[in-house]
Amino acid sequence: MTHPAPLRPSPVPSISRLFAAAFLAIAVAGLADRVATWRSARRTQADMIELSQRLEQLARVSPSPALQPQIAAMRELAAEVGDNAIQAAVQTTVIFVIILVALGIGLWYNRRRLAIPFGHVVGALQRVAAGRYDERLDEHQPEEFGMIARGVNQMAAALAWRERMQDQVGRLLTALNAPPREATTGGGGSFGPALDVIAGATGAPALALYQPQYDTNEWGPTAVRRATARPLSRDVVRQLVGDAVTVIYHASAAAGPVRTQLHLATADADAAGGLALAPLRSQGRLVGLLVATVAGELAADARVALEHAAPNLAIACERDSAHQHTRRLAVELRHAAQRLESQNAVLEEQHRELSRLNVELDQAGKLKDQFLANMSHELRTPLNSVIGFSDLLLTMATAGHPLTDTQRDYLDTIARNGRHLLELINELLDLSKIAAGRMELRLEPLELSALLLEAADTVRAQLEARRHTLAIEPLPDHLVVTADRGRLRQVLLNLLSNAIKFSTDGGRVTLGARLDAGAVRIAVSDTGIGIAPADQGKLFQEFVQIDASDSRRYEGTGLGLALSKRLVELHGGTIGVESEVGKGSTFWFTLPRAESRPERA
Repeated sequence: MTHPAPLRPSPVPSISRLFAAAFLAIAVAGLADRVATWRSARRTQADMIELSQRLEQLARVSPSPALQPQIAAMRELAAEVGDNAIQAAVQTTVIFVIILVALGIGLWYNRRRLAIPFGHVVGALQRVAAGRYDERLDEHQPEEFGMIARGVNQMAAALAWRERMQDQVGRLLTALNAPPREATTGGGGSFGPALDVIAGATGAPALALYQPQYDTNEWGPTAVRRATARPLSRDVVRQLVGDAVTVIYHASAAAGPVRTQLHLATADADAAGGLALAPLRSQGRLVGLLVATVAGELAADARVALEHAAPNLAIACERDSAHQHTRRLAVELRHAAQRLESQNAVLEEQHRELSRLNVELDQAGKLKDQFLANMSHELRTPLNSVIGFSDLLLTMATAGHPLTDTQRDYLDTIARNGRHLLELINELLDLSKIAAGRMELRLEPLELSALLLEAADTVRAQLEARRHTLAIEPLPDHLVVTADRGRLRQVLLNLLSNAIKFSTDGGRVTLGARLDAGAVRIAVSDTGIGIAPADQGKLFQEFVQIDASDSRRYEGTGLGLALSKRLVELHGGTIGVESEVGKGSTFWFTLPRAESRPERA
């Protein structure tokens, strides 16, 4: 702690020193002048006496009746001159003494009426500079010194008040920044010591601090001093505070209803006083409310103390809310971590189970592939025999041994169903190969126009049976794609067969191709029944048909489009559909364009 510098004696004002110097100078000069004057008067008197003596000697030496009167007159004149000189010296000496006395009186008056009050003022200013504000000057001094004394006293009072406010703010900050273990010793929670400081600064008998409780949507009393309080609703706080930023004071007559709204209970002696509400705002947001009971009327110093304490208390409230929120988040995070640990354990168990299932699925996939490979061989061999013998029976009929219509119909049915079953087996095997990644493509440059004509010739019998018309749109010259001939032909036949099957008799099927953004776009259009937009997403899924009812009109397994999609994607292309119910559909797919033309055989 620094000690104030020792007070030095009050200096004599410069005008007093000037008066003293002038007095000494006048006194010295006057004394010298008086000495000279007295010397001159004495010499004049001596000379006049000598002149009278010589005139007497002259009268004795030359007695003359005529000169006697003149000599006598001259002797009287000489005596009168000498007396006048002495009298003049005496008079001037008396005047000098009077002047000197008057100057001494003036110096004494100046010392008493100017120097001493001035010294008191200087001493008071030195005390103020040293931090001692309790001593006051006498304000009842006459004229200017009374005004100066009042100004010095007001300055000392203002500095004392400011120092008191700074001391209160410092003690408040110390209380607010104290560690939790120290802050909770005074009661009232972590804000207990701060409320004690505010009570000492304002003289409030009871204090209560409210803060918003975001979990309960209420304002709870987080700290109280010599009072009991209950939580408040947000509407009550909004009604009492509104948009106020300064202290709101309710006199004793109007404080009763406010106490009722606040649910604030204090001692009986304090219940008759007023209430002061200090809104605690941080960046314009209300973060707390300080309620102080007032004994009598709210003093100006108490109001100022509350207003000075409000900003620091608001910062502390916001910091406390952030701390509580952080602790709540930490607890939630810890609980979430525990839940995650339990979920991780469950997921680990599920992962082990999934790994086991994957192993079983891999084994099942291998068994499925082995089954399909074996069954495809075992099924296709007898199917080929059934198809071959049914065709042979149809061709062996002669004029001598003709087939009846019933026999021929049965044989046609056997051959048709056998081919359908063989096609189904081939599609299942192809899908299995694609899923297992064992489908190998023999990519080569293919002239698209020849391939389209070949596919159209293949479905010619189906077109004629349904009386459909097939049109191939003109293609650009030498349109060449990179593809596997057999798989591309399989995709084209699937799309053409669907177009024929889902078009009413006498319909029109269009086959075309064009360049599209560096690729070749091949499209098959029909004038059939069309597909609703809601059903178009189901088209390329395995074993899915749009009409899945027991009385569906069109046969099929739903594998054709799914297999076509897989084959197109293996080529690096895409497949899609554009359709409108009742107006037909257009199935299209893209293939990469070849850089070179195919070699001629």
